[in-house]
Amino acid sequence: MRFMRRIRELFSTLRVRLVAWIIVIVVLMVVLTNLTVREVEQESLRANYDDFLKVTLDDVGGFLASKAELPLTFDAILREKRKVYEYRNWFLTIFDVDHQLIWSSENAPAMAFQAFANDAHGPYDSNRHRILTSRIRNANHEVYFVRCGFPKSALQDDIELLNRNIFIVTVCILLTAPLGGYVIALRATRPISNIIQSAAQLQPSNLDQRLPIQGTGDELDQLSQTINGMLDRIASYVHQHRDFIANAAHELRSPLAAIRASVEVTIERERTPAEYDHLLVDVMEEVTRLSGLINRLLLLAETDGDRTSVPGHVTHLDRIVRESVDMFDGVAEFNSVRLSTGKAMASAVVPGEETYLRQVVRNLIDNAIKYNRPEGEVIVNLEVDSGRCQAVLTIADTGIGMDDESLSRAFERFYRVDRSRSREKGRGGYGLGLSICQTIVQSLGGEIAVESVLGRGSRFTVRLPLASEPRTQ
Repeated sequence: MRFMRRIRELFSTLRVRLVAWIIVIVVLMVVLTNLTVREVEQESLRANYDDFLKVTLDDVGGFLASKAELPLTFDAILREKRKVYEYRNWFLTIFDVDHQLIWSSENAPAMAFQAFANDAHGPYDSNRHRILTSRIRNANHEVYFVRCGFPKSALQDDIELLNRNIFIVTVCILLTAPLGGYVIALRATRPISNIIQSAAQLQPSNLDQRLPIQGTGDELDQLSQTINGMLDRIASYVHQHRDFIANAAHELRSPLAAIRASVEVTIERERTPAEYDHLLVDVMEEVTRLSGLINRLLLLAETDGDRTSVPGHVTHLDRIVRESVDMFDGVAEFNSVRLSTGKAMASAVVPGEETYLRQVVRNLIDNAIKYNRPEGEVIVNLEVDSGRCQAVLTIADTGIGMDDESLSRAFERFYRVDRSRSREKGRGGYGLGLSICQTIVQSLGGEIAVESVLGRGSRFTVRLPLASEPRTQ
């Protein structure tokens, strides 16, 4: 059992599986290649031997046809063609017109002419030889039959030599394939091992560590870059949430500290009813502030959890804008700010829950009024961009505006443009409104942007995709 478990563990590694696949592929390729080469070379050897038969017969036949005296002719054949029939036991025989043997080389086997009378169309195999016969007419118009052949054992020896060489090459390849496969697998998986080791050392307490990039530009480098990008996003997310928790704790601690201090001072001695009433009013204000902050935090948790987008729900954005403008009309008048709509409000149906879209519109209008100046102006406009199939909501004010730093951090959580000025005239906020707006808009597939000039005002633009069919809320 332990042995089988170790075998399974061994084959569970990518390196061993790569080696196994490489060996299997190499073996299949070598076997198929060698079988193909073996068949092709065997046919080539046979063809070469047969071609040599034909060339020899043509050469001898031409030599005989040019001679008239047979004894001289045979002696000439013996002298000129010795190399031919001595090569690997090739032999020559000559028969007269009556098929009687009149001359043969020393190594020619004894065989009757009639045994191979039907071999005129190509090489003919006997039990032990491969033979070809040709009909020749000499200068005296005498007819002869010239026969050339060789023992099949010579061809078989060459084939066996070929098979032996192929076998040796095959064995060498199969012996070196595992080693080569292991080296290839080792080089291929080494970057993966480095990635695993580096990833194992990553700790939540140290989010600055990154995987090494080899600079090869291959898939492993792309994997490392992808993981590093994910780590960058995780680090940014963790840092944001750490800041969020710290800022939330700070914002919650301030009203609690104020309540505690007020109560401690009050209970130090007896107070008049008026003083108790004043304490309760202060406590109520701080409790209201805590309740507002908690509600914002809960809403932010919902937007972070991507619960703002419900498939199939659409809303008339123009109706929400009109209702929000009417609701803030009294607040704007109280702050000596003119609140109005621009051109004729376009009809726009967008995806999303009405509750969250109302939160976006009201937050932006509230900020535009809150951070405005007396006799300032807020203009709310809703248009439809037919080319991009978007509803475009713009809220422009003539308020205090933002500098470049504040503009770049406008949508950060708990960031307030000017903390000292935000406390003036009841402007106190939590720095969560714009962050909530951005999260809601992005969850609905839209985008929000701001343009601002310090001392001259700001302009917020919200783009949301148009929906096809409205659904009653």
